Amino acid sequence: MIILVIKNQSKNVFSTKLIYSLVFDSIKLLSKNPSLVIPKLLIAILYGVGIILAVDLSKQLFLFQSFTSEQIFNYDFSYFFGSAVLMLLIAILTFFIDLFFLGFYPVLISLAEKNKFSFKRGFELFKPKMLSILYGGIILWVLFSVFALIIDLILLYFNLSTNSLILSLILIFAFAFLFYFFYPKLVFENVKLDKTFVNSFLISLKNKKLVFVLSLIPFLVSILKFALAYFSDFALSFALFWVLVILTGLIYSVHAVINQKAYEKLSKSKN
Repeated sequence: MIILVIKNQSKNVFSTKLIYSLVFDSIKLLSKNPSLVIPKLLIAILYGVGIILAVDLSKQLFLFQSFTSEQIFNYDFSYFFGSAVLMLLIAILTFFIDLFFLGFYPVLISLAEKNKFSFKRGFELFKPKMLSILYGGIILWVLFSVFALIIDLILLYFNLSTNSLILSLILIFAFAFLFYFFYPKLVFENVKLDKTFVNSFLISLKNKKLVFVLSLIPFLVSILKFALAYFSDFALSFALFWVLVILTGLIYSVHAVINQKAYEKLSKSKN
């Protein structure tokens, strides 16, 4: 059982009751505005396609390791390079669509809470923040890439390649945790980009129990989705993979609303 500890009124309180309240209110809001599910569902499908292509490429690379020099020389790599280009294009497209909706979604949720949900109205309100979201998302991606590169170099130096997957997953979760409130803060608070990074980092640490729990569920779903994708050659696993992709879109929709509502609660508690 989680013990409720209140240090002072300005600090957020972590409790199971708060989690249940966030989840219930989020599902209720989505049930009243089902169109809110469409963006996350689209993104989940795009990521699903990208994962299938990535797994297929990894299997081909694994197969190439057993080839002799003569087999490699005579092998037709057109399918491999075609798949690689397609995966790259889908990855770039998905990245920018996902980045767009990471900023757009908080605005849509805010309108839905006021019973004024509209994609057109939401876009008009979001337009002034589009460049900030673009810059912020790219900087966050660069930071993640730099840290990932550093980890890869450390693994290579100490010959710890078997631990690369575990450390990569830890890195992914760390960024999801530390910058959990980055996008709603960037959209709704008129502060500089560098301060948004710092403030998002600090508020996550200050409310680490709450943010940890809220970050955990979509992270675990992503891991399971990758596991199913690896066995997608089998009809049952392939079907389960796409069922999970659809469920992931629904879960991420709920999670996005939870993120927004948690941000609102924490913002009110500071005032």
